[in-house]
Amino acid sequence: MMIFDVVRFGAVGNGTDLAHEAIQQAIDACADAGGGTVYFPAGTYLCGTLRLKSGVHLHLEQGAVIAGSEDAALYPEICKTPYGNLPGQIQALLWADGVSNVAITGQGIIDGGGNSPLSPNEAVHVRFRPALIFYRDCHNVKFLDITLQYSCFWTLHLLRCSDVLVRGVTILAHRERINTDGIDPDGCRNVIISDCMIKTGDDCIVIKSTEGDACENMTITNCILSSRHAALKLGTEAIGPIRNIAFNNCIINQTNVAMALYMKDGSSYENIMFSNMVVEAYNEFPVVIDVTPRYYKEPAIGHIRGIVFDNMMFTGKGRMYIEGAEEAPISDLTLRNITWNITGPCKTSDVKKPDGARRIEIDPNRINYAVHPYQLIAIHVDGLLVSNWKVFNRSGNELLDRGRFYLQLVDHVTLEHIRHPETMPGLEQAVLIDCDRQE
Repeated sequence: MMIFDVVRFGAVGNGTDLAHEAIQQAIDACADAGGGTVYFPAGTYLCGTLRLKSGVHLHLEQGAVIAGSEDAALYPEICKTPYGNLPGQIQALLWADGVSNVAITGQGIIDGGGNSPLSPNEAVHVRFRPALIFYRDCHNVKFLDITLQYSCFWTLHLLRCSDVLVRGVTILAHRERINTDGIDPDGCRNVIISDCMIKTGDDCIVIKSTEGDACENMTITNCILSSRHAALKLGTEAIGPIRNIAFNNCIINQTNVAMALYMKDGSSYENIMFSNMVVEAYNEFPVVIDVTPRYYKEPAIGHIRGIVFDNMMFTGKGRMYIEGAEEAPISDLTLRNITWNITGPCKTSDVKKPDGARRIEIDPNRINYAVHPYQLIAIHVDGLLVSNWKVFNRSGNELLDRGRFYLQLVDHVTLEHIRHPETMPGLEQAVLIDCDRQE
């Protein structure tokens, strides 16, 4: 395989001279030669947008940094952001469009320069917020061992890509910066994400379908995740179906919402499994499955079916919230081998389920079920199995603040091996309203 050293093409790694034109020449020469490796020795290479081409493998040696320039003129607009979301257009430090057999590897760093806080109110006035990496319609894509840090927007956005491997990648974002998602597979197929460490100011891994393409056949495993928002999420922007997804063997800590399925735009989520998770989260509802249309006056109602949570251990004050819709109940839901270590009291006033999105219009007259003090709240579900459900009081104080289950309009309920040990005697009660139940 041919090696194209960026220094030989004139790139200077001093962190001050612009290097992207020389690096782009190396990428172009590599592609023209039928493929090979574009090699970055140690140094800091200040760049605007770099466009990858088929057959090109970027390899960053330890000590090599691709650093994003602050000059907006060096980042062409690639396309508009979905749903009209801010900042309005997608720009990116690394960009690939319709290419195949591309890879980014090595012990180096790709740095977007967004190592500063940015609040939602401030972000309204900031138009230049480039993503770190944006791939569209690409096939056979690999990201191995690299560090991706301080993106100004989404870190790794994969739109309609297939046969994707993300392994051993570290993603870091400023914890107080809005829109700094870690990995966004968006209308993608055949994706493996494994052995990654992700710390973000927004969602860590969020599966979307912003343009209506199916997002399917994915496994996310062996990751350590920390987020101010959601660690693992489906939606909220999902027009096309999301199906056949396995989340397994992850540690989630210092996180707001751990796992969430938000149905806003009328698609379908099906055959989704979460298993073998250890979670420490501080939200009142660290697990949310919710069918609520984005605009209540023009509702697009979707379906969630075939969802499994198995072998989970949660630590925090929080509870689980599940709500389908009357015309689209959540169906075939399994909660098995779930342990809750409760560390503090739950709220019963001024509390609501997480919305999951900022751009929504919620019915002001909708019922707020979140005020009910129960460990599991489930509304509009058809087919619910709860097996080996355990709750422990780890607060160090007497804690009798919640019941076991609040189930309303839930059909075909099976409750088995439900434990309420002496450490949590307040779990004696259960409320079931208009439910079809069997033990």
